[in-house]
Amino acid sequence: MNIKDQVSIEYAGLRGLFEVLKANGYRLVGPRLRDGAIIYDELGSIDDLPCGWTDEQEGGKYRLRKREDGALFGYAVGPHSWKKFLFPPVMRQWHAQRVNGSLQFTIEEQETSRYAFIGVRSCELHAIAVQDKVFMGEKLADPVYAARRRNAFIVALNCSHAGGTCFCVSMKTGPESAGRI
Repeated sequence: MNIKDQVSIEYAGLRGLFEVLKANGYRLVGPRLRDGAIIYDELGSIDDLPCGWTDEQEGGKYRLRKREDGALFGYAVGPHSWKKFLFPPVMRQWHAQRVNGSLQFTIEEQETSRYAFIGVRSCELHAIAVQDKVFMGEKLADPVYAARRRNAFIVALNCSHAGGTCFCVSMKTGPESAGRI
């Protein structure tokens, strides 16, 4: 299978994919319900996905609503992005301690987990591609971002419906995810 091939995965297959990814050392990250929204966070299992939930989005409005079906990805892109996992907003670079009256500085080793991003939409793939250009550019590459990006496994999906704040069609960034990154 090529990286740009599309496949359809049934529920049991997705559960199996989660298990294989975890067994291979990936930290699963995807949509889950928390704080009245569908956000991106670590997943323990497929049971953490927002099964049967959707969101209603318009300018200045975001609400969760129960769906009639058991869709796992039946919502529009939410308030969070994948960037917080690829380029964390806070990283301790070094620490200092006093030893025998003088300061000793120690550079922090940066954690570069292997993330499996579950449920990435086409517009988000485009955003990651822009981040790749910025943080993995020829002149000024960020080593932490580059390592996290190289270690990332992405499970993309096509949008089933757009929210009132979506712009994928006008920006030519979706709703289909095929061949985007």
